[in-house]
Amino acid sequence: MKSLKTVLCLAIPLGCILTAGCGIFGGEPEKPADISLNVLEKRMHKAMDPTGAYRNAQSYVQKQMLEIKRDWSGKKSFIVEVKFKRPDLFKTTTIEDNRKKDAVIFNGKKAWLVDYRNKQVIPIKGTKFEKLKVLFSIGRPDSTYEDVFKKVVVTETTIDNKPYYKLLCISKIKEQDPISIYVGKNNFLTKRLETIERINGRPEKYISTIDKYTMHDGVMIPAETTVQLDNVKQKSIVILYKLNAKIKDSEFKPPTFINAN
Repeated sequence: MKSLKTVLCLAIPLGCILTAGCGIFGGEPEKPADISLNVLEKRMHKAMDPTGAYRNAQSYVQKQMLEIKRDWSGKKSFIVEVKFKRPDLFKTTTIEDNRKKDAVIFNGKKAWLVDYRNKQVIPIKGTKFEKLKVLFSIGRPDSTYEDVFKKVVVTETTIDNKPYYKLLCISKIKEQDPISIYVGKNNFLTKRLETIERINGRPEKYISTIDKYTMHDGVMIPAETTVQLDNVKQKSIVILYKLNAKIKDSEFKPPTFINAN
């Protein structure tokens, strides 16, 4: 399920358009926050979605240029396309050399991993499905922390002498590690997300850093993001972002292959 792991790693930064998480890998001492979670969320929404265009969107399409580099090999480039349509339809497709490589399709109740090269459709079930549901819930325009997580603890800390709010997000799923997101205290924009990914049972640090924001369709989006996981570094740059795009419901159904599961 290596392809699924890659796509799920992408799902977190893509879903961070209006939400953020917590820090768990050390850093400066923390202190109680001078703001409530509810007020912080409102200010984050105001900073990133000043007109409510994203929150009220019926759909969106986003494409990223993704560059992956492993310590022992060279760079590989992909296009990653994310589609969302209300109420909770998601599709993330990875494209390599102008050909579909794989996709994750989620319709709120079921999910599938699509391997286009081997013409396979693999249902995602159990804990993997529940974790995927959490990640895509973060990406819904109208989601809140209280909707998605069992508990969120807000504190303050500093990174490189800059002040941040830190949100420690505890999942409703027992097997899912906490997600940590740092939000700029002065601009209310998400800066970094941290969690643990389990790779073959081995815990590895996952750190996603938003390097640059730009305004698209009235929404301040993470235009450039760097992800570090184990010895793999991912750099993504948004090349297309469109709200209220026309998307057919059929796109959120798995394709039919001969001998598909």
